[in-house]
Amino acid sequence: MSRTGYVVEVHRTDALLLRALYGGSKSYWELMREGQAQTYQVLKALQTLLERELVTYDGDRFVLSEAGRRQVESLGLDRVAEQRCETCAGRGIVLQPPFDRVLETFQKIVTMRPKATPDFDQGYVTPETTVLRLALMAQRGDLVGRDLLLLGDDDLTGIAAALTGLPRRIFVLDVDERIVGFIRDVARDRGWDNVHAEVYDVQDPLPENLRGQFDVFFTDPVETLRGILLFLSRCTEALRGPGSAGYFGLSYLEASWKKWRDIQRGILDLGFAITDMLGAFQEYQLENIVAQGYPVARMAPVAVKEPDISFYVSTVYRLELAEEPRPLFTGRVELGRDLYYDDEACVTLPR
Repeated sequence: MSRTGYVVEVHRTDALLLRALYGGSKSYWELMREGQAQTYQVLKALQTLLERELVTYDGDRFVLSEAGRRQVESLGLDRVAEQRCETCAGRGIVLQPPFDRVLETFQKIVTMRPKATPDFDQGYVTPETTVLRLALMAQRGDLVGRDLLLLGDDDLTGIAAALTGLPRRIFVLDVDERIVGFIRDVARDRGWDNVHAEVYDVQDPLPENLRGQFDVFFTDPVETLRGILLFLSRCTEALRGPGSAGYFGLSYLEASWKKWRDIQRGILDLGFAITDMLGAFQEYQLENIVAQGYPVARMAPVAVKEPDISFYVSTVYRLELAEEPRPLFTGRVELGRDLYYDDEACVTLPR
């Protein structure tokens, strides 16, 4: 509501923040998640609400002012309760056997994993998210008896997949020698002869012995446009053909809807149909966001503390080849800094 008492037009992101705050005070990080848009858009909405005095900040949390409460009620936003399922958090998947038991063992293994490094834009998903990925793949018929490729696996999805005993073969490619070494050590210690891991830079051509050899891929790639299409292209080249499937994650905090559209066009050009999109399926446990000076923290309109929730989430896409694969890149591709960073990267450290 304006200061004269008239209801002003409210952008969708503004409305989402207002509705969230109507239910109680929120931290900066909670609002970044609730905004459901690229970081700059959420920041602009939050700044607007502060300038219009619809929202105040008490030094720790954001709170609706009386004017803000009136605005929410005038817009009818108070009439809509939270609609997400409390059991599955809106994912549509809960962990049933064998995945509930896998999670118990997997949680112990990840405590020994090398720490995430910004050198490769690493940020681990929660252990539950990793196992939920596999439950989703199994539900869609993409895990049992399948040959699985993982391009980039700091989340150790390959190890979790091996714990299920369901895939026929698991092959991990990762640029980080520490991750590859860790996966090899675990596989050796547990006697998994169907688990393989190799050091690989996505800018290099896919090794010839891996082309056309897999039924399914999973990748959680960088979110620059050329970078993500490069990851997806390498994965596409590894698939056997029509009917093969792939999964990847894409956030909105680092990817505008225009970028989403451009990525989706690339997906179609690769030969895929998009069969599923599950929003906020993946939750990330990012550390020292403020201390390391990530842009999302530096650009906040107020001084903020380290995240109190898993604010960074991403949508999981499922793709299925509807025709013969058409990789967009096959030779060496030099992207350098542009592999990891573009002007929408706010939860990535500038290189």
